[in-house]
Amino acid sequence: MTRRGPGRPKRETRTPDHTELMRKGLRAFADLGYEAVSVRELNDRLGMGHTFIHDRYGSKDAFWRAVVAHEVENLSAELTAALTAGPADDLEWLMNGVRAFHRASAHYPHLNQVIDYEAARESDRLDHLYTVTEPLTETIRPVFDRLVAAGRIRDIPWHVFHFVITKPALLYGQAPWARRFGRPDDADDSAAIAETLLHGLVT
Repeated sequence: MTRRGPGRPKRETRTPDHTELMRKGLRAFADLGYEAVSVRELNDRLGMGHTFIHDRYGSKDAFWRAVVAHEVENLSAELTAALTAGPADDLEWLMNGVRAFHRASAHYPHLNQVIDYEAARESDRLDHLYTVTEPLTETIRPVFDRLVAAGRIRDIPWHVFHFVITKPALLYGQAPWARRFGRPDDADDSAAIAETLLHGLVT
């Protein structure tokens, strides 16, 4: 019988599924915050060796950027598909976009948590988040401007519209807090949130 030597057992050496890797990394950043989570903790959560992130990505920052890019790409793909298939009428198109955003956000609650954490402080990471999400928001802005000019939605500043629509999506990643208000863990309330927001937006 072969006896195991002293020390911690080695981590798996398999090549992990890329999506699984990104999701585990995102969850770690969402749970602990960028500054608080160490590379060692990240490697542990990924179930990989203690040099994995350094060997594969070079640094914690590079891994964070890879994780964010992956999740934003997935979210953008869902929204783009919904917007591309949407009606020609600007108002219906925008309403479909708001509904699609909340459906997709319910699937990616930890991305919302990461954005919320980074949005409260100036950093290069915040600049990066703005850069990778800007193409999507700039797709929506001309439609928003036309609808305001036509008097079909409330005349509010663009930044107010952005926060009114996006901030309620934090609910999907705050299950412990929402649970205290009676929200079931298996709740599917993205449609109710989207419709409530749209009711207050349309004139």
